[in-house]
Amino acid sequence: SSSSSSSSSSSSSSEEKRKSKKSKSKKKKEDKKKKKKKKDKKSKKEKKSKKDKSKSEKTLKNLNDQCGKYGFIRVSEKFHKQDEFRCWIAEHKQIDYGTLGQRERDDLWSEFVEDFNTATLPHSKYYNLMEWERGQHSKKTKDMQKALKKSKKQAAAGGGPDLPMQRDEDLRAEELARARQAKASSQYNTELAAIALAHKAKEKDAMAKILEAAMLARK
Repeated sequence: SSSSSSSSSSSSSSEEKRKSKKSKSKKKKEDKKKKKKKKDKKSKKEKKSKKDKSKSEKTLKNLNDQCGKYGFIRVSEKFHKQDEFRCWIAEHKQIDYGTLGQRERDDLWSEFVEDFNTATLPHSKYYNLMEWERGQHSKKTKDMQKALKKSKKQAAAGGGPDLPMQRDEDLRAEELARARQAKASSQYNTELAAIALAHKAKEKDAMAKILEAAMLARK
């Protein structure tokens, strides 16, 4: 009876030890998994942080590289790039320039100047409108001349109608439109120059009055 009791106690003790050992092993595995998961999470976070930093540095480098690519203008130089500024307002901002108050124009001009200096305007035409228009006109003329040559070849081969007169008229119409645009732009620039001269004259007059007042005060 006592040996049976001893055997049972021994068996129970070994079972408890086995269970305890199994439990410890399971806990150890779970702790190991948690540590690995935590390490992986930290590693992913560090990689993402490095990637974001690299992307940010690359973007900044690109901005620095292209900064001043088309030159620089100052906010105070309101008589420069007015054609481009108005074109940007009409096309990009989709706002009628005539409806804007002076403060709104000043705010938009500051934005335009910043984008111009950092070369981040949405289209090349906003840096030099006249040059862009010349390029477009030249391209259209070349395309029309190519079409005219093709038309003549087709007519000579009997494969299509002869359209030289129509093409010539199109070219003349294009030239006239270009001439009108150049004239309008020239008149606009003349008006701007006149306004600038008037401002300078006013400043000169004001300075002369200040000096005169100062001289009288000394007397």
